[in-house]
Amino acid sequence: MLGAVRRRDFVRATAVTSLGRILGANDRVRIGLLGTGGRCQYLGTTLKSLPGTEIVAACDVYEPRRLEACEKMGPQAKPCADYREVLDRKDIDAVVVGAPDHWHVRMTLDAVAAGKDVYVEKPVTHDLGEGTG
Repeated sequence: MLGAVRRRDFVRATAVTSLGRILGANDRVRIGLLGTGGRCQYLGTTLKSLPGTEIVAACDVYEPRRLEACEKMGPQAKPCADYREVLDRKDIDAVVVGAPDHWHVRMTLDAVAAGKDVYVEKPVTHDLGEGTG
């Protein structure tokens, strides 16, 4: 596949681009996970392995999954049940939206409004109305 971009390469390139753009006093990109199912935990593990990144929040309404993600991401990852708590944190630079599809639009728009960089996978919208408004 000439010109095809693998998802893993995209995540790495995005993180590296973000590093150059938002490095601050502590020279780290601090990331929150919104929705912590298998795919989001995989992305979080991939991102935390990059130099200069740190997963600092794991948010999910399902407590066992939230706690499992925090355990995998390390002691700096704090659990929360409401994604708006993650967006309110000034120490978080970016979020990964890994929630069910019908939450992608709301969480992405709220994260952008909060000044966060966002990584969200398809589908970006749940229905046509969300994508045309």
